[in-house]
Amino acid sequence: MSGETLEERVARLEALQAIAELKAWYTQLADAKYTAAHQRVAADEWRRIARKQAECFAEDARWYGGPQFGGTLSGRDALAEWFTQSPWRFALHYYVGSDVTLLAPEKAEGHWRLWQLAIPVDGDVPTLLAGVTRESYRRIAGEWLVESMRFESVHTVDLSQTPAVLRCVLPPAER
Repeated sequence: MSGETLEERVARLEALQAIAELKAWYTQLADAKYTAAHQRVAADEWRRIARKQAECFAEDARWYGGPQFGGTLSGRDALAEWFTQSPWRFALHYYVGSDVTLLAPEKAEGHWRLWQLAIPVDGDVPTLLAGVTRESYRRIAGEWLVESMRFESVHTVDLSQTPAVLRCVLPPAER
């Protein structure tokens, strides 16, 4: 950015990298709850990972997942509880196409495109989810955390159907 000192540019780049690493860690934890055999890990391990996943969020974080993905939640404890209640017996998350902007030294916002392959708890048919997450971040005690996450324009495809039928499961977000 023009007008930034070298120190400011480095600080901005370090913040953006830390946020990308936070998102990668969150994604790794989301996927660590499932085995290569497309099953959930043992219940105690599942709860441990769900708690670590929630630790990617600020204590007072907000989650807007729509009716199928947790609804509206507030606080890290509520998120940890939701992460233990996943509707999937297997899932792989791919967050790509990030657009993260540093708003201030301690605040940022961004959005990511989500591709998720999942198998429901009560079935064997793989589902492809596609959508966008809009997020805000806050640096607390030197650590970047998710302040809010909103899922938008989530579409699902039942991969057993030919041709595949696209279904929208969340309404577009209001501004």
